[in-house]
Parts: sequence; C-alpha cells; structure tokens
Amino acid sequence: MLGILGFVLSIKSDRYFPFPETLPEPVFQLLLIPFTLIFFTAVFCFLKPGIVPQIFSFLDRISGLRLSIAISLVFLGMTGVLLVVQEVRYASFGYALHVPIAVLLLAGTSLVFVYLFLRNQAPPLFFHTALIAYIGTYLLSIVSFPLHPARSDMLPLIVSGCRSFLSGITPYGYHNIPHHLIFTYLPGMWLPYLPWVALDRDPRLMSLLCIVLAVLLLAWSNSKGRETAYLLLPVFILTPYLAYRHETYLGVLFLVLALASILYQRSKWLSCGAVFGYALATYQFSWVIFPFFVVAAFRKTGIFRALVSMGVGIGVALALILPFFLSSRGDFLGGIYGHWQYVFVPNINLSYFASFIVPWEYMIVLQGVVIGAILAISLRRMEPGEMWGWMAVGLLFFISLNRIIEVYFYLLVLLLLAIHGIAVSERTGGSGNNGNYL
Repeated sequence: MLGILGFVLSIKSDRYFPFPETLPEPVFQLLLIPFTLIFFTAVFCFLKPGIVPQIFSFLDRISGLRLSIAISLVFLGMTGVLLVVQEVRYASFGYALHVPIAVLLLAGTSLVFVYLFLRNQAPPLFFHTALIAYIGTYLLSIVSFPLHPARSDMLPLIVSGCRSFLSGITPYGYHNIPHHLIFTYLPGMWLPYLPWVALDRDPRLMSLLCIVLAVLLLAWSNSKGRETAYLLLPVFILTPYLAYRHETYLGVLFLVLALASILYQRSKWLSCGAVFGYALATYQFSWVIFPFFVVAAFRKTGIFRALVSMGVGIGVALALILPFFLSSRGDFLGGIYGHWQYVFVPNINLSYFASFIVPWEYMIVLQGVVIGAILAISLRRMEPGEMWGWMAVGLLFFISLNRIIEVYFYLLVLLLLAIHGIAVSERTGGSGNNGNYL
C-alpha cells in the first residue's frame, strides 16, 4: 500500500501535471477523483492490512523483501524519468543533469536490487543500498539543479530569512527573492538552517542530513520492528516524488517526528511532549497531529500525565514562537496565517467539492469539525500503539479539505504511515503483515 501511495503522488506530481494547464477547473477536479479515491483507499488498506490478502491473495506467496525490492526497482526507473523531466522543464533555470552519473547511480543500484531479489535475503543490505541510492540521487540533484525561486521559493525564502536574522533583523517581514514575499515559516523550521546559511552552503544539504538521520533513527532504534523498517523505509525514501521535490523543507519535520516516535515507543512522555512542542513551533500541520499524542497519552497513562505532556509541548512551542511574535506581531501573523488566505492550490482533494456546500472562508470550520470528530472517536477507540495511524488519518482529511493543497504535503502522511507500520511491528514482536503494508 505504501508503494501505491508513493506511485500516486509521483504520477500526479504538482499542480495540473500530468494534465494540460489549460484544463477548465471543473474538468481538472473530475479527473482528480480517481487519484483521490485510490489514495484514500490505499491509506485505509494500509491501516487495515488484513484486508489486502483477501483482495490480492497472491501477495501471500511473495516475500515482503521481494515485494519491497520490486517496488523500489519501479521507483528507480520513475526517478530516472523525473530527473530528465526536471532538466527539460527547468532548463531556463540552469538545470543540467549529469547523465553519466545518473545512469551509473540508478543502474548500479538496480543491479544490486536484482541480485538481492534473486537471493531473497539480506534486508539490511537492501535498506542501506536504498539509503545510499537516495543520498546519491539527492546529491546529484544538488549539483545538477540549482535552487531557483521561480521553481520553488521555499528554501530561497528560508535562506533570506536566515540572512536577516544573522544580520540582527527579524526575518518576519517581506523579502525580495527576487519576487516580493512575506516570510511564512515558524522558528523551528528555519533555525536549523542558520549554520548552513552562515557557511554559505546549499540549504538542501541540511534537508538531506535531516532525512538521512530520521531514516536511520527509525531503522536502528527498533529491535523487534527492524525488519519492517528495512522493508518500509526504502519504499518511502525511494518514492520518486520525494526525489523530485529536492527543494522542500520537510526534512526538519521528518527528523523531529522520527525522534518523537522513538521517545513515544519508550514511554518517555515528557521528552516526547517536548519534541512535539518543537514540532508545533516548526510546521502548522503539527498543530493537527499533536492532539492525537495527547489522546494517546491519556489512553495509556491517564489524564494527569497527558495534561503535563501537553503542557510541556505547548510550553516549548511558546518559548520558541513568542520572542518572534512579540517583536513583529503583524508580520508574524501575516506570514504564518494571513498569507495563506489568498492562495489556492488544489490537488488530490475534497475541498473543491466541499466548497459547493461550505464557502471557502468557512472551510477551516469544516476542517475543525472533521478533526474534532476524529479526535472524539479516538478518545474512545484509539489503541496507544496505533497513534501514528490516527495521526495519518487526521492529517489526510485536514489536508484534503485545505484551501491550499500541495502534493508534497502528502509526503507527511506517507511518513506517518511508515512510522505506524514500524511501531505496530515493534509492539507485536516483529510479526505482522510486512508485505501487505508495502
């Protein structure tokens, strides 16, 4: 299922792709319905892996390792195509793919994968080979495809904000990168980039470091669920769309969530609350998933520890946010919240159709009602070990009902599902449906 989710994101990609930009909006939204249905169905099947063998009985005859390798081989081929697509589409931005290196990297990795597929053993070697391939692809993107704000202004804006901060000026305000844009990032997101900006290094190196550390933490910190991690994580990191969006900032949040998962697994409630607090000060979608942590703490330890953990999380978030908020309230709120009221980017969504019933200005109310309903159900039915799955469902509905929907948002859903699969395997002693998760 994780492979299907990654495939859907990679095929759909950004904005109107693979459809013409000239499509009328209603036609485009109708064409998106199959993508939406497949994505939601795959998420449901991932969380209920027992359903998969009932539909696809042949999967029981395929080892989880071979299935993961087969998916990864397909993803390597798709990644090669997307590397070429980037070079062609963004040639005017100075994109020039180093073709011999790309061929050597992808072909060499594919040969190792085929060898492991035939032998049907050595999951650790498969995992580390996949990780090396991801690192190589990411570094290839850095040297071949320069950062350009006309393609994506995320990291250029963060770099501009860091430079302002290093010069003694608050980053919260307008920046010319070269287009005029207000700073839109919470402190926890841009603060880790300060050393890289101070050293005048490509900020994508920071993103790469965070993603690699997150993946290694998830793989190495689980003993009983390590085999599941060795099968799921390669599918996640080799998702072609993740390689395609090498200029996003999500690596910081990936690392924070990986660390939170380890602390949660070890019942370090206060430490986990503090890490979630950092997440609250990093990315707005963390505000959606944090309540599920509080519910899980309540279900497992009682109301007192849940409230203390929640207080620690909110305290850490406020400690990071308040200094910047108090120094420039208007620009802070304008960037963190106000800016997004005037942006509309639809993709794999429910919000377009919901807008025929609920006006756009009240869509946030509908989001609140839906998340509130899921939280209410979780209060009665959540198993604490399944917290990450509940987070994935809540975030999926929130994003799908959002006014702004970028495909890369859904990468967070994939990560939460991968963590869920690893956590369930760890809890059940390594037994489970690894192949069905894939």
